[in-house]
Parts: sequence; structure tokens; C-alpha cells
Amino acid sequence: MTAAGSDIARFDSELLRALVDNAVDGIIAIDGEGLVRLMNPAAERLFGYQANEVVGRNVSMLMPEPYRSEHDGYINNYLTTGERRIMGVGREVEGRRRDGSTFPMYLSVAEVHAPGQHIFTGIVHDLTARKRAEEDLRRERDKVESYLDIAGAIVVAIDAQQNVTLINREGCEILGYPAGEIVGRNWFDHFIPEPSRHELKTVFQKLVRGEVESSEYYENPILCRDGKERVIAWHNAALRDENGCIIGTLSSGDDVTEQRRTASEIQRMRAYLENIVDSMPSVLVGVDSQGRVTEWNRHAVQTTGVAGEHAVGRKFWDVLPQLESHLELVQRAVRSGSPVTGERLFSEQDGEARYSDVVVYPLKGEGGEGAVIRLDDVTNRVRVEQMMVQTEKMMSVGGLAAGMAHEINNPLSAVLQGSQNILRRLSQDLPANRRAADALNLDLDRVHNYLKQRGILRFLDGIHESATRATRIVGDMLSFSRRTETELTPARVEEMLNVVIRLAGSDYDLKKRYDFRQVEIIREYAPKVPPVPCDRTEIEQVFLNIIKNAAQAMAAGGRQPYRLTLRTHREGNFVRIDIEDNGPGIDRETQDRVFEPFFTTKPVGTGTGLGLSVSYFIIVEQHHGSLTLSSAPGKGARFTVRLPLRSRSRRR
Repeated sequence: MTAAGSDIARFDSELLRALVDNAVDGIIAIDGEGLVRLMNPAAERLFGYQANEVVGRNVSMLMPEPYRSEHDGYINNYLTTGERRIMGVGREVEGRRRDGSTFPMYLSVAEVHAPGQHIFTGIVHDLTARKRAEEDLRRERDKVESYLDIAGAIVVAIDAQQNVTLINREGCEILGYPAGEIVGRNWFDHFIPEPSRHELKTVFQKLVRGEVESSEYYENPILCRDGKERVIAWHNAALRDENGCIIGTLSSGDDVTEQRRTASEIQRMRAYLENIVDSMPSVLVGVDSQGRVTEWNRHAVQTTGVAGEHAVGRKFWDVLPQLESHLELVQRAVRSGSPVTGERLFSEQDGEARYSDVVVYPLKGEGGEGAVIRLDDVTNRVRVEQMMVQTEKMMSVGGLAAGMAHEINNPLSAVLQGSQNILRRLSQDLPANRRAADALNLDLDRVHNYLKQRGILRFLDGIHESATRATRIVGDMLSFSRRTETELTPARVEEMLNVVIRLAGSDYDLKKRYDFRQVEIIREYAPKVPPVPCDRTEIEQVFLNIIKNAAQAMAAGGRQPYRLTLRTHREGNFVRIDIEDNGPGIDRETQDRVFEPFFTTKPVGTGTGLGLSVSYFIIVEQHHGSLTLSSAPGKGARFTVRLPLRSRSRRR
């Protein structure tokens, strides 16, 4: 070897020695028989031996059982068969210190090719600190998992790739999988059902990219092993690394499936009950003990025009003013705990008389005291009953009217005829009267003056007028007993009203008491009201009777200027005619009897009490319509006539 070559070899040897001596990991070299040839300082520190205590001895002294007994067999097997079991493959094993204690280490073995001998080197890395850290970490993880297992809620950790990294026992039990079949799987693909899956995936991806904020609370279904879905209410938090970047989420959730199912069932049942309540044709109002509205059904909205949100919380008499005077009914029902009823309670709405049946049902429970008020509008029923009563009265008087008319008619005809003949025989204009007076040497003019001066002619005129009036009364009475078939012909109610107004203006009785021209006539005729099939003469008689009564009432106690309003419009299959005055009005007792035969409030000798009865008979019996009255003292009166548009033959 040259000097230069010798220097290089010496340098390499010193360099190798320096590397071995200063290596952090232990380095041990052995020969083919397992005897230690080299042990560096790091290995001395690791095993607790000095190199001179180990070199020349079998390396198995540094190994605990079973590695010690098996070690030489490994070397012999390798030298004989060439089978590599640990050669060139690092693995974790245990080492044995001088004091007999063991420690974990990572051993990497390599063969050094030398002339005529087998040399093996092993690099030993002490794993004690790492194992201790891993054990500490394992204990901490076990502790955390034990806490999570008793948390009573699902806990799931998901990494940025959407894979589950942790799930507690509650989550496993709800999903129906062991933790090993959940951890590592994509959370959204395996455990979130469609259609929520795509939406939640998108939100999660935006969260990881920092495009949206972490959602602290939300609900979504999860898909369990049995194919059923459970609704989970999640509390969500982002997981961040040391740089603040989001690396996943940690979510805890409560199973609210039963709560949501119960809430849904309660909502369904409430909607079902509301539909039942809203379908009822009655006004149903729930109130508390102070009378504040708690429930308000659809019919209440339709009846009052007040929406539910505007009614709830208000006093019920503010939204149902017709019940303001009946607060005592509600209070009595709550006090007694028993239903309280009120029938045909009167109220006035838009100037029209209305009747209601009221039933108050008390409510007692955990929600406090209150009541349910059921209000039924029975105005039409009351009107029908009143019509039936009037019809029965007129039917009962029909037989009497016929008999009386025939009995009165004969002597009445004689009186009327006699009074007419007397006036004719006293007339100065008849030649026959003058011839008879001349034959008796009487001055007819002087006789006439005498009769006039003594008022005899006035008496005769009064007899004739009274007989004529009595004849009209008999004619009205006979209308109850006539039964003949007649056909009705179409006529426009506006034309008939205008004719009647003209007749009223020239009526003698009206002019004798006041000037009808002082009455202001307001016509509110709706356009395109179709003609009604009727007996025009009879309907004009009804209109004239009502208008005469209105005019007389206004003259007796109305407010000037006197005003008579005529309205017409179509109402379904009827034409409605309103005749309204601003007279003194009619009290309740009189309204109940106004259509009775022979009932009158006029002075004796002024009215017969048959006018409205006959009018009622003509409208209801002869024309199959209705005649009603709405009034209140001091607020005038309104008569409403309804005539059907469908023509029917009728009996007279």
C-alpha cells in the first residue's frame, strides 16, 4: 500500500470511529457466532454495560426471554438457508439492561461483507420515551372516550376528507354499528340519507375551505343500520390545527326523533282539530277567565270580518259586540262549571235585528280557567217561525173573515146604497127632484140650504164615506178566503215603486194630515235587477200600504227633513226591496205583533189593523216571498220584501 493509500485508509477508519462513537443510537457489531465485536458509547448508556464487559460475549446477554434463547437459532438458520427474517428489516423488540430491566427498542440489522467472516451490525433506537408518550396518549384517549361514552349524546369527529375519526358509544348504539365499522368511513356517504347528503356535503366542504362559518346548531337525519332514520340535533364546532386552519369538525348531537315525531303528531292533531272547529257552521270562540280571546275559528272570521291574529288577545265583546251585554253568561259558566245557554239573544247589526243562540262551555285544566263560546245566528229561523206564526194567525182568521165579510156585506150594501140614493134625491141638479118639489109647492133650493145649514148633508157624506171605507175593509177580509188559481206576470219593482210614490202623493188621507211632497224620496235602485213574476196590483197595494204607514209615522214623530229610502237589488234567486224611513222607530213588543190581523197602534177610527196583515199574506202566501221588519226606537224602520224570481202559479 502506498503512503497516500495508507493515509486515506487511516482517515476512513478514524472517520468511521468518530461516527460510531458519536452516534445517538446504539451500535453493536457481532460475528457469525453471535459474539459482540463492537459496542459504541450510546449502546453502553442504553444497556448499562461498559464495552469491555460485553465484547467477546454472546449478544444474547442483552436480550430478555424469549429473544435470548432464539437468537443463535436465527443466525444459524440464516447462515444455513439464507432466509432473511430480520435481516434488513427493522422491527420493535425488547432489550435487557445490566440491572435486569427491559426496555422497548427499534432494532435494524445489516450484514457487513468482510473477507472470510460474517459480521452483523445492529442499530438500536430506544423507544422508551416514545412508548411512554404513546401510553400517556392512550390513557388520555381512553379517559376522553370514557367521558364521551357517558356523555348521553352522540359525539362524532370528522376530518377534512369527511371521514370519521372518532365516535362514542352512544353514536354506535344509535347507528347500530360497532366503532370499527364507522371510524374511517365517509360520514356523509354512509350515514346521511338523501336528499340531505348532498346539501350537507356542500356545506362541510365550504366550511373546511373557510368559505362559511361553523354552524353551531342544526338538525338533520342520520341513516341507521336497520334502514331507519333518526333526527339528530347537532352542536357543531370546527377543529383547527396549530396554524388555525380547519382540519375537521367535532359534533355532539341529541336524538330528537321522538320529540319531533311527537311535535309533528301534536301539530297534525292540532290542525285536525282546527279543521273540525273551522268546519263547524257556528262561531266558536275560546276565552280565558278575563274574557280575552284565545281561539277564533273560521266562521268567526267570516261573521265578524276580524282575522284570527287580530282577535286573539282582545276582549271577546270588542270583536263580538253583540255579546257585550252577556258577559255574565261566561262568568256564570266558569263559576258553576256547567254549560250556560242563552236563546234568541237580540242584537242590532247595520240597523237590522239579529237573533243568536249562545252556549258557553266552561274549561278547567292545567292551562287555567276559561270557556268556549258557541254562537249560532238564528235570525232566519226566528223569521221563519214568525212567518209561520203569522201564517197560522191569518189562516185561523181566514174562516172568520169570510163569514164576517158576507154577514157585513149585505147591510153595508144597503147603507151605502141608501146613502147614495138620499144624496141623489136631495140633489138640486136632478129634474125629477125639482118636479117632485114643484108638485108639493116646495122650494128645493131652500130645502137644500136648510139641510146644508143643519149639517145634514155633511152627515150624509160621512155616512157614505164610512160605508165606502167599510167596503174596502170587507174587500181586504175577503182576500183571506178567496182560493183561485192565477198566473203571475213579470214586472219591474222600480216601476211599481215609482207608481206607488205618485199614488201616495195624491192620496186623500195622506193629504188631509200632511203634505206628502215634504217627504224626501231617495231611490237606490241597483242596475239590471230582473223583473219578478207577480200580481202587479197586489204588490203595488203592499208597497202603498208600507209607504203610507212610513209617511204617517214620520209625520207623527220623525226627524225633519222626512226621508224615505227605496232600495232594490238582487239577492240570490230573489229580488230584495227595502223601504226605510227615518221615523220614530218601533219597539220590540210592537215588532213582534205588527203583522197580526187587527193589530194597530193608530187611534180608533184611523186604522183597521189589516193593512200589514194583508200585505204579509200577499207576499208570503200568494207570492212565496218574505216580508220582514227591522227597527229600533228612535232609529226609523225598514220593511224588507223579498220576491222570488222563479214563477209559480198560486192560489188566491
